[in-house]
Amino acid sequence: MLRPLVAVTAAAVLLAGCSGGDDKKSDSPSEGDSKNSASTPTPTTPELPSFDPPKAFNAVAALPYARSEGSIGLDYAVAGMVGKAALYSNDTGMFGRLIDGSSTWQVPATDVKSTKVVDVLKPVGVQLDGKEVIATGYIQSVEAGGTQKAHAQVAFQWIDPVEGKLVSSVTVDLTPVIGPGSTVKRQMSYAYDTSTGQYVVSIGVSGASMSQPAKYDTVAVYADPATKKGVVIPAVEAAGVLNGTVVGATADKAKGMKGLSMVIADGSTGAIKKSIPTPTMTNLSVEGTGGKRAFISGSGYVQDTKYDHHYLNSMYAVDIASAEVVETKMPNTPEGIGFDCKSDHVTALVCSFSSIKGADGNDIDELGAFDDATGKRTWSYSEKTASRVVPEITAFYNGYLYGNAQSQPAVLDAKTGQDVPVPAATPGATPTDGGSPTPGGTTPTNDSGPTSGAPTDGPGSTTTGAGDPGTWGDTSLIYGDPRAPEAVSKYGSTYLLSGGGKAPVLTEKILVVQKATS
Repeated sequence: MLRPLVAVTAAAVLLAGCSGGDDKKSDSPSEGDSKNSASTPTPTTPELPSFDPPKAFNAVAALPYARSEGSIGLDYAVAGMVGKAALYSNDTGMFGRLIDGSSTWQVPATDVKSTKVVDVLKPVGVQLDGKEVIATGYIQSVEAGGTQKAHAQVAFQWIDPVEGKLVSSVTVDLTPVIGPGSTVKRQMSYAYDTSTGQYVVSIGVSGASMSQPAKYDTVAVYADPATKKGVVIPAVEAAGVLNGTVVGATADKAKGMKGLSMVIADGSTGAIKKSIPTPTMTNLSVEGTGGKRAFISGSGYVQDTKYDHHYLNSMYAVDIASAEVVETKMPNTPEGIGFDCKSDHVTALVCSFSSIKGADGNDIDELGAFDDATGKRTWSYSEKTASRVVPEITAFYNGYLYGNAQSQPAVLDAKTGQDVPVPAATPGATPTDGGSPTPGGTTPTNDSGPTSGAPTDGPGSTTTGAGDPGTWGDTSLIYGDPRAPEAVSKYGSTYLLSGGGKAPVLTEKILVVQKATS
């Protein structure tokens, strides 16, 4: 995903005074003092507690990030959590801060003004050369220059979560496939291989003009951090990637008609190795990927009489290595099933799905899981199940589901669908995911809260860094009911709030950072 990038000079200015940055260097001895240095014990930071997976969290900071110039009305921001790094990404780049507040860093999305970000890829944790790194990227539009037409590209990045160093990058030009002048939309799906760091994203495409339509509605873009190569796979919506093999669904102008298929592609060349027909389906949708399987839902329109119809519904679990397919037939419905699925890329795919059932025509919300090892459905329950509600699932990490149920967060075991017991909150505790209280039952806050022009951690701000008590450890910007996390690691979690409450004017989002407590 892009040009050679480093934690730029702007980040050093932006984060001046950071306890993990240049201040440490200024305190270090010169070469002539090396003997004294050897005899002086170096203070060590206590190791953060970790829980794999965690079930309760304690809010430690709420960081306001300023909206970047030119992004008014657009919502690019995404939260992340990889290892000890709490992450905030928007169209300007990625901002990382270790959860103990010891250091902070920034890696820009681009260092070229004529390159504009169309969308931001979700930052996720993967392995590269045996180390955990952040995989992310940006869908970009490069403005025309001279006699050259504008073109689109995807810039992938792999970043060290502790130091914020760019360890690999791949930029893939889409012009050879979609043609010059064509434009890209925001992402439709993404998948990644946790063991290799390979990343694939699918993007909608528009033509240069009415008289010059796009060759394809959708393309999948694959990148490998080890080889630093990428490829564009036309007319495919990616559902999974494993060891260089990409699984997806045909995604072209034939949607809405029979004749769709699932495909197996070689990520290094883009060649389609196998096509798996789905003759009864008129629509295929990518739902997510596990460790070894890609999941694709299908619906098929059936005309019963002149005035009546129904839909066939299925979930396909495709073994990425062998291309074996396990089909789970879902109930027939009058208008199809809407899926909203999440995966931990290890154990399972869990989906919230709604369908119109019964004579009353009301939507029935359900929650169910598909096992990655077998591809089969393992459990499900609906809002009609006695004494249970269907939560909105916000994150999935190593077998635990995190979500919002009514006004409180909930944690579920993905293997069984049962609630995971979490510590109860104490009176006066700041809202936290999982309901765990802070020491003493309260969270220290700055009563006045940040105001317009106060230090923030986002683009264009004047933050004084991770060690500044005015910006780290302040939770006064948190408002509303407790929220479930959007990203989780064994050390903690993050989620986003809109720029309300006491946040400075022009705040894009507030990143809430939480430590794992159990």
